[in-house]
Amino acid sequence: MPVHFLANSVIGPSVYFQPPNNVTFYPVDELGYQQRSHYNSSLEYGFERNEDAGDRACWLAFRTGVYSISQSTFGHGDDLISELEDWTTNIVAINYTEPCNEYAKTASIENLRGKEFNTDYTVPNATLFSVGECGYARNVACSLYGNDNNGYYPSNESADGVGQKMCRLSVRMSAAIILAGCLTIKAAYMITIMLRARKRIKTQCLTFGDVIAASTLDTSLQIRNECLVNAFDGHRHQVQHTCHPKHCRAGAEPSDTGDSIGHCQKCTKFNQTDKAADLVHPAIAIKYKKSLLANLGGNAVTQMGILMISSCAMFGISLMLAVYVGISAGDWKEECHLPPEEISTGWVDTCHKGLTHYLKYKHGYFGGFDTAAELGNLAINSLNSEIQAFAISNGAQLLYSVLYILLIYNFTLITMEHDWGKLETVRDRLRCTLVHGEGFKQSYLLQLPKRVLYPMMGFSALMHWLLGQSISTKETIWSDNADRSSPFEASRYDIVYGAYAIWLSTVLMLVQTGICWWAFTYSREGFMPQMYGSIRACCAATTELKTFPITGIQWGDLGERGKFRHAGFSSDEVEDIHPAELYCGDGSEEEERKRLDVTEDVPGGLKRRTLFSNNL
Repeated sequence: MPVHFLANSVIGPSVYFQPPNNVTFYPVDELGYQQRSHYNSSLEYGFERNEDAGDRACWLAFRTGVYSISQSTFGHGDDLISELEDWTTNIVAINYTEPCNEYAKTASIENLRGKEFNTDYTVPNATLFSVGECGYARNVACSLYGNDNNGYYPSNESADGVGQKMCRLSVRMSAAIILAGCLTIKAAYMITIMLRARKRIKTQCLTFGDVIAASTLDTSLQIRNECLVNAFDGHRHQVQHTCHPKHCRAGAEPSDTGDSIGHCQKCTKFNQTDKAADLVHPAIAIKYKKSLLANLGGNAVTQMGILMISSCAMFGISLMLAVYVGISAGDWKEECHLPPEEISTGWVDTCHKGLTHYLKYKHGYFGGFDTAAELGNLAINSLNSEIQAFAISNGAQLLYSVLYILLIYNFTLITMEHDWGKLETVRDRLRCTLVHGEGFKQSYLLQLPKRVLYPMMGFSALMHWLLGQSISTKETIWSDNADRSSPFEASRYDIVYGAYAIWLSTVLMLVQTGICWWAFTYSREGFMPQMYGSIRACCAATTELKTFPITGIQWGDLGERGKFRHAGFSSDEVEDIHPAELYCGDGSEEEERKRLDVTEDVPGGLKRRTLFSNNL
């Protein structure tokens, strides 16, 4: 979980903005109408009208020639969002009247800190910042230029230029340290497990070849008399019931086989069940063709539910986004198909750049850093925003990873069943991790064949990239170092998305759902029992297996034993299955032991045949 949330957030690009550095001065006889209205409203409503970052920055630019909003300059800590968004401009035009001629650009930031700030509310016609007869809003006003104000295009596409915008590759040290710790713990754990596993007897089976090898080594693991029983089919088991006075009827006789106890079946705590009792379980040799869906049972319902909910959710989001794109396209056509003289001022440049450019700006392109549309923004300078940004940027990949595990699970079962089924017609060596030698092979990478693994890894990588582009967060950092004694920096995460990336990831998600549905319908036809990961089916096929030659082993008819025929693996030649015949086992463990070769003791209390030990 920490790796998923932090892996994509350790390193990434950030947009850096700095205040406009082109400050120009224009002496005027009288301020404009809007500037006078600003001053009159400040007199009507008091000083609160002027107490914002822009006013402080404007007065500072007039007095020093440097546009800065360093919070320590005048001791205020207001919400700076509106002012920070103006940093996309590159020109600050300062208009001032005659009383301010001698004060323009005559001070420094260091000398001005804490001065010329009027806190006397009783002075008539007082302004927030003043020096001599020169007062802010009464005699000084600022205008910002270089920003495209038509409401549709970002300022970095304006013909007038932009402010000091930079793109930097940032490393988030908090995320990097946590991720490094998680990876170190994981690596140490894996190395420790591998070192401890050296020269130790393995107790876990990773492949069906391991199960076959283990049941061949230890005959007590073998299941006799069930050579044609499919995975998850009903099997006979023995139940020994201890009678107790609460429920048991007088004179009740418990069943020796467990097929029918006849009384007190709900009192399971008084029962001892042996699921490997080697009771006779004959089966007719018929070619089965059961699908993966029939063998998964309840797991299939869970997988299908998760996949269908995820696919429907992504399809709904894509459909809704397509509707919004259509509405935006309709707005553009409605406005831009008018005669040139009738087009609104804010739409002139928009219509000139075309519909495609407009839709890219409104709804994004392939997402990511420069081709994404803004969906919303998080709180500025907040630790919670950092956590939310990690969750938004990586949440979709985390959910997909869970779905990808289900896909891997199904393909592993299919690949395993395919390899298992080939042993009915082809002699081959088993893939085994418990033992090694010429009679075994270790040919698969990461438990899946290359022809299956590589396409799935490519599909997963593409899906992860598209999900990361579909919705993510973009960090914008505003940095003001004009006052070196008190530098200012603010950070905000914007939630961005890309329409094309969302649509493509939805298509791939539907493809994955279709592949999983196809995987559920996979079936293998043959006399060999359907295994699908069933350890019982593997152990029931090893009662005649004695050794693992270089040429491999094969499953087939092993001859007739008493009333029934027997089937299973053998290192010798096997016959074809006789259709419609009853197959079982001889049911005699003593006779089976007599047919075994001489055994020798091995560490761990296990037994292995001398003939088999030559291949270890």
